[in-house]
Amino acid sequence: MPDARRPIERLILVYGADSGRLNALVDSARKLLRIKGCSLCAITHGLAGERSEWSECREAFGVPVETYHRDEMPDDVAALVGAALPAVLAADGDGLQLLMGPEVLDRLHGDIADFRGRLVTHAAMKGLSLPPRTDT
Repeated sequence: MPDARRPIERLILVYGADSGRLNALVDSARKLLRIKGCSLCAITHGLAGERSEWSECREAFGVPVETYHRDEMPDDVAALVGAALPAVLAADGDGLQLLMGPEVLDRLHGDIADFRGRLVTHAAMKGLSLPPRTDT
């Protein structure tokens, strides 16, 4: 029986941090000092930049992944998430859908495998699906 879920065309990740080198340094300092920072940043970036595990995970999604900082969100994204950051959204043929907000992302503690699992689960709850995995 075919999957009745709508395919995700792209994922949109919005960090709960501002853009720029100074803000990246502040976020790295927070990680080093174990002070709460952006929980999405903890998934995608380590102290030295993008985590290699995240790069592999992003490629395995099989759809484009766009990232924005809170000070550079497009208007349609900002209208959907407001101040509830960080957030993960999916674009499908019907528009944008919020998949995960800060309450979910905060519980992941930087775990990429858990992020992927919850992403798939939250997408399914919205009637959406990612392409089949190609990294098996």
